Amino acid sequence: MRQNNFPTIGLTGITGSGTSTASAILAERGGFVLHADKIAHDVMGKKNTAYSEICEAFGSDILTPDGEINRRILGARVFNNKQELEKLEKIIHPRVIERTRKIIAKVAEMGTHTFMVIDAPLLVESGMDTMCDSVWLITAPNDLRITRITARDDIDENSAKRRLDSRNGDLKLRERANIIIENNGSAIALRSKIETALKAMELKIHGWQGMRVLEI
Repeated sequence: MRQNNFPTIGLTGITGSGTSTASAILAERGGFVLHADKIAHDVMGKKNTAYSEICEAFGSDILTPDGEINRRILGARVFNNKQELEKLEKIIHPRVIERTRKIIAKVAEMGTHTFMVIDAPLLVESGMDTMCDSVWLITAPNDLRITRITARDDIDENSAKRRLDSRNGDLKLRERANIIIENNGSAIALRSKIETALKAMELKIHGWQGMRVLEI
């Protein structure tokens, strides 16, 4: 339980739960938000480290005409194929973790922010939760998640349900979380819950690793 002067919060949750809204609120409160998905996309670029290994593992038919990896085609290849997904994650996760560590060290040295936020849908699955002083799970009822996904991504309800079904639910994430926030209301209500969680961490009552879980 590090509890240092530059704490790292791991933020995770299944699609439609509201992690993007939560990370934006945390940024307003002084956090430096690192989006793991953006780093993953970057390391897959033609000029970056995972590119050649992914091409070797999945073939040239996943490339766009200009030679970049077509994430839509690659995603369709690994979607609902555990073996193929694990193969891709073994290539990407170590590189994302390595770059994340470097960014955390650099931001801490700069002294321009009061805490770090790692926004990562696969925070627990990738093992990045072990890099965090506190793990926050943003959760919501599935019907509300579906409503949010269909509005956000302009897809039908069945497509939204398939996205949710591709994840194992909140159970494993709950086992690793120090703070669990039920995002079942407005953005204003979510902001209030995040303020409560930050206050609990500041007072070191709940929310740090090794302390009792805070459910809001």
